[in-house]
Amino acid sequence: MTKVVEHKIVKFGLGWKGFDHDEMERQLNDLGSQGWEAVSSLQPSVGAVATDILVLLKRAR
Repeated sequence: MTKVVEHKIVKFGLGWKGFDHDEMERQLNDLGSQGWEAVSSLQPSVGAVATDILVLLKRAR
């Protein structure tokens, strides 16, 4: 039997003081309590500066 999963991408933007790591952790913990599992992350950038952090998540349907 094939396992069916759904996917989500969460985007964290760069703020005036950098990335808000406490808020990122809070959101990821909230999503984890809903069954989401982080499987990967990406950091798109402009030049050498990361502008966002994208976290790819999945969970069973």
